[in-house]
Amino acid sequence: MLRPLIFFKGSFMDSRIYDTLLFRDCNRSVVGGILEQYPSRFSSYRKGDFIAMQNSVCRSLYVLCEGSVYARMISGEGREFTLDTLSAPDVLASAFLFGTENILPITMIAHSDCRLWVISKECVMSLIEQDRAILHNFLAVLSDHSLFLSRKLEQFALQTLSSRLIGYLENNGTIQNLQQTAFILGVTRPSLSRAIAQLVRQGMVRKEDMGYVLA
Repeated sequence: MLRPLIFFKGSFMDSRIYDTLLFRDCNRSVVGGILEQYPSRFSSYRKGDFIAMQNSVCRSLYVLCEGSVYARMISGEGREFTLDTLSAPDVLASAFLFGTENILPITMIAHSDCRLWVISKECVMSLIEQDRAILHNFLAVLSDHSLFLSRKLEQFALQTLSSRLIGYLENNGTIQNLQQTAFILGVTRPSLSRAIAQLVRQGMVRKEDMGYVLA
């Protein structure tokens, strides 16, 4: 379910936006005054709700105040891939907001019940113009996201599925649901099963009651 965009000017603002890197060390009185001047919305989403759709125009910055969100891509052939799971506090869509072609290459879906403060592009521009800390923070967020995407590209372009599986287990500890893990890694379940079986034969992975773990 994709909830309607309801924009407003008002004083209701979740103070948890200040927990995000973007607003670290900012002048809260200045920021609060700017946020009062521009249309924005504070929205709650249920698990599974669509927050923003792939190929839509990115006109707002999303500040995740509570919960977690999937960033998911769908190819022209219908293959789905979970790029990342982001947890509050965090900032979403910062890399796409000021692009020449500001089109979202991902779909954002609520991984759990979540709450977001959605700030217009014009408001973000005013914030970075009037608060130097936010300017520095915004550049840091962009750099962090660029580094993450570069590592993802390396992972998928240069690493084998077996290497990616080892990395997944190092980060997550166990594989319990093959279908979900295949979805996250962007492969079919049969391909994942074959790769796991090979790693088990090589003695690098073992099967336990909780699932597959590193040996």
